[in-house]
Amino acid sequence: MSPKEKGSSTVMIAAIDFGTTYSGYAFGFKSELDEDPTQVSCFQWHGTGGIMSLKFPTTVLLNEKEELLAFGYEAEEMYSGEEHLDYFYFHRFKMMLYDQIRKERLTMDTKVKDIRGREMPALEIFTHAVKFMKNHLFNNLEGRGIKVEDSEIIWVLTVPAIWDDPAKQFMRKAAEKAGIPKKTLRIALEPEAASIWCKTIPVEKLNQGTIVSFQEDTKYLVLDAGGGTVDMTIHQVIKEGKLKELARASGGAWGGISVDAEFEAALIEIVGKDLMDTFRQHYTVDYLDLFRSFELKKRSKKEGCENDDVILSVPVSFVEICDSLERMIAKSRFRGNIELEMDKLIIKPSTFDSFFKPTCQKVVKHVENLLQSSKAEGVEFMLMVGGFSESTVLQKAVKDAFSPKYRVVIPQEAGLAVLSGAVLFGNDPSVIQCRIAQRTYGIASTSNFNSRIHKESKKINVNGIDKCNDLFSRHVKIDDELYLHVAQAEKTYTPIKADQTSMRISLYKSNNDDTMYVDDQECVYLGGFDVPMTDTTGGLNREVKVRLLFGDTEIEVKCLVVKTKAEVSGHFSFLEPEP
Repeated sequence: MSPKEKGSSTVMIAAIDFGTTYSGYAFGFKSELDEDPTQVSCFQWHGTGGIMSLKFPTTVLLNEKEELLAFGYEAEEMYSGEEHLDYFYFHRFKMMLYDQIRKERLTMDTKVKDIRGREMPALEIFTHAVKFMKNHLFNNLEGRGIKVEDSEIIWVLTVPAIWDDPAKQFMRKAAEKAGIPKKTLRIALEPEAASIWCKTIPVEKLNQGTIVSFQEDTKYLVLDAGGGTVDMTIHQVIKEGKLKELARASGGAWGGISVDAEFEAALIEIVGKDLMDTFRQHYTVDYLDLFRSFELKKRSKKEGCENDDVILSVPVSFVEICDSLERMIAKSRFRGNIELEMDKLIIKPSTFDSFFKPTCQKVVKHVENLLQSSKAEGVEFMLMVGGFSESTVLQKAVKDAFSPKYRVVIPQEAGLAVLSGAVLFGNDPSVIQCRIAQRTYGIASTSNFNSRIHKESKKINVNGIDKCNDLFSRHVKIDDELYLHVAQAEKTYTPIKADQTSMRISLYKSNNDDTMYVDDQECVYLGGFDVPMTDTTGGLNREVKVRLLFGDTEIEVKCLVVKTKAEVSGHFSFLEPEP
């Protein structure tokens, strides 16, 4: 084992890449990483049929007592629907969380559904997953004769860059509940981690003969295509090899599983939604097997095989409950393009490619929009990373749309770039020097009422003085440059009651620069932070200076109670119910 650095308690950096479809962990010893940043190790997993991979399915299996039975390949192999109807089988639950937070507020009580539609607290499922990987790492190290204390490890958890602050905090809570110490946990944004790794590895590992440079002032677009989401941003290399974000991260739910969704939509069109629901509910294992088979075909599709039919095994149970699947296909628009032969679906290549088409079109369109922005001026190449970037269909769509004007660079093992880069980020978070504000952020406040600019409905009376309530006090504007460890817009606030012993700092976000009130339609409550003000002498004249730091991956708040010189810092509570 590498010796501990003198004056440092950190021996190892360990990263967990929690993906929608596949997950994994990697680690490196600090002393080795400082000398050679490519010294990152991943664990090799073994699946059914001799499959060996550096990632494994993000699948959680719980028994009837809601205790963890298995994770990953073992969970897939162990689950048998007929025998284990009381078991809970969760997969792709990270995407469920993403889908849910786009519709309603994320809280500690948010639920996710298992394969049969039964709900459990999302925090419990995520905690099981993180805890499994944490324990597996320690067992792995112990098997190698390596002893490392929990306090000697910097832990890194990856999240999509397009996730909002409550979702990041949710992942942090799951990790803490899994036993990862709060002080040694860092959150890494997936496209940033991949960018760090690609900037670090030898150039020969970057692509098939494509030579690219990460010299100072180089600008490039990062396209991180995972199982659930696609994140995009633009990076520039600055002094000392550090990175600066030029365009705020953006993207959508266009990952690999959206191709699966198109395939399922085709089956529903052929057999009907009710029959498909019956298949999932009553033949759950067969349902999972069908989509695992599709996943293998999707991942194994190669260039040069454009004219080959895709042959997909179909469970006997599916054929039987359809009564006459062959007739159903013949009556659908897929006649002649999908055929049933015994227990096999023969899918014409054009039809199989059509399952990719909507997803590829959305990705290409978003890249086009990003490249048309002023932020993209001078971009030299595109960096395709993430598991779905290994798809030759997606690669071809991107190359056809943007080559040769832009070089398209796909590193070897693109699906591991995020995981490996997260280890490097944990070792040196300062490598990302500047990020772009995703939203406009402000704090709820009051001020003296002015009838010329304030709504009459917002007027309140405080100790005989007319005040305007619910004002949005802007600290950061959308697209602002946010530098690491640099506070944005210090502002001063005072209590509205002379005897109050704490001040609530309520943070809101908006897509508009000119938001005026926190209850405007485009404004959303994020969370609160309480500043103790136990000394009430001074009444309404007690000032609190508030600074927000956005340059890191998580928002930090620093407050100074002017009268007492008391300083308070921390993070907002993003997972509390909206007031």
